[in-house]
Amino acid sequence: MPDPTHLETLLQERTRFRRLQHVASCPSTQDLAAADPAPGDGIYWADHQTRGRGRQQREWHDEPGVDLALTLRVRCRLPQPLALPAALPVAVLLACEEVAGRPLTVKWPNDVYCAGRKLSGVLIDAGVGNADTFLIGIGVNVNRVRFPPDLETRATSLALATGHEVDREDLLLRIATRVDSMLQDLAVRRHDRLEAVFRDRLGLLGQRVRVEATAVHEGVLTGLDFERLVLDGTRAVPLAVVRSLQRG
Repeated sequence: MPDPTHLETLLQERTRFRRLQHVASCPSTQDLAAADPAPGDGIYWADHQTRGRGRQQREWHDEPGVDLALTLRVRCRLPQPLALPAALPVAVLLACEEVAGRPLTVKWPNDVYCAGRKLSGVLIDAGVGNADTFLIGIGVNVNRVRFPPDLETRATSLALATGHEVDREDLLLRIATRVDSMLQDLAVRRHDRLEAVFRDRLGLLGQRVRVEATAVHEGVLTGLDFERLVLDGTRAVPLAVVRSLQRG
């Protein structure tokens, strides 16, 4: 059984997160975090969400007591806030890789994949109650070994990737540590290492791609960082307006 008190102590020792709230069930950990009047950075973890959501109000399904659904509430001033959506999946990927023992990939814009199947998704609600407050929602398929028929060919879990059950508390601590480190890097504009992982794990550099932004663009992806992508070495598109990026 999870031991939230011990885990909260480890979080306080190793990360910026001072509080851990663990519940058996809630509609959404994003809502749980938004409703908490207590100050400071915290983590909100539910064994099951009844109305979990991903990007663009899509549903996020978890298996009760088996997967990981959490929200990290952080208050920090980022000189380049638009870097966060690209940097966040890198932090989650690096934490999950430590457990999976194999390279993972990023699928635009911010999903983490293992062997071509979705392992994790993230969501950011910015400016909640304060311009510098971010609610970072993270869902990871941890110990489930079966999926609904519409997902069984498109999703996977850490248990399926490793062949054994994974400690959810250990994974939560790894994710919190990686996210904390990522936020420290963004706060001082130290992006190079995170951007290098993002480019590598996205796997599109040097490929012909189709970009949907304020207009549709096609060309060879020759540059990519947390601010923009570059096509054919000459055409720059700000990441903030990119809705879709895929092989063309």
